[in-house]
Amino acid sequence: MVVKDRVGRNRYVAFRVESRRRVTPAEFSEALRVAGAGLPAPDRPRLVFLTGDQGLVRCRHTAKAPTIALLGALTAAGGIPVSVRTLGTSGTIRRARRKYLEPPAAGPE
Repeated sequence: MVVKDRVGRNRYVAFRVESRRRVTPAEFSEALRVAGAGLPAPDRPRLVFLTGDQGLVRCRHTAKAPTIALLGALTAAGGIPVSVRTLGTSGTIRRARRKYLEPPAAGPE
């Protein structure tokens, strides 16, 4: 098995935003950019998507812990107070969506 260290492995962190009003993806992305400005450029998290109050952020596998800490430390986006709760981390977008963002499928009865 070949490890993609030279290309870089990504992690996808699923999260939920709690706020008084819905935060737009542009507002959240800007808040994330400002908060991550102190990190080295390759380690800065990037917003993959934000739908409603749930979304995904991409980061390098070596920057997973700082990314989770950064999300937890966000207090405002778009000028309104927010609270961000991480739901989990995965190595692929598909798995992160299925495991953390989609409602659970109804089991057989």
